[in-house]
Formats: sequence, C-alpha cells, structure tokens
Amino acid sequence: MITCDADGRPRACRPADEDLRVVDDRHIRVALWPTSPTAVNLERGALTLLIATAPPDVYLIHATARRLVGAAMIWAHYELTISSTELADHGTGPQAQPVRFGDAPDTRREILEM
Repeated sequence: MITCDADGRPRACRPADEDLRVVDDRHIRVALWPTSPTAVNLERGALTLLIATAPPDVYLIHATARRLVGAAMIWAHYELTISSTELADHGTGPQAQPVRFGDAPDTRREILEM
C-alpha cells in the first residue's frame, strides 16, 4: 500500500493480512495504527495505490480512502473505494508463457548442501 507524504515522498506500508478485508468488488477495508504515516496521509486525502499479487500477475489498484467512525479498539479503520485497476507492466520483453512461481524447480536441497 503506497501513499504520498505531504512533501510528495512516497510512503510504503504493508498491512497485515488480517488488517485487510475485501467488502465487495469496489471496496476494501484496512485497519492502521492511527498515528502511522500512512494513516496521516489518508486523513489528509492522499490517494492510495495497493499492489496485489495473483501469480503470475501483479495488479495496481488505485483507491481513495474514507475513515470509518466508531472503529473497534484503537485502530483507525478506512474504507478504500477502488477507482481503477490495471495489470502491472513487467518492464521486460514479451514472454512466450507467463512465469509461475510453482513452475520453478525445487533447489532447496542442493542449496543447503553447498
């Protein structure tokens, strides 16, 4: 999850899996520590970029955030409204076949024996 600080510097945040929840095809909820730089950025209306992997693809999800009132515990809860999604460019030439993580040979034993 990437937002921008007030000075334009990008800020990366990796919410824990249990802190993200898909509500429907246009909304995702996220819980953040309320004083974290990302929460501060969302409070001032910064746009959000979520990067999601679904091997072999990577998706860029653009969203705007709205703070949810009455959040449980001390977390700041936000609902992200998805404005657009796109398949990330791999930055390389075309591939004849998509790369799949599971297709790589298991070389752990050979590496451990070195």
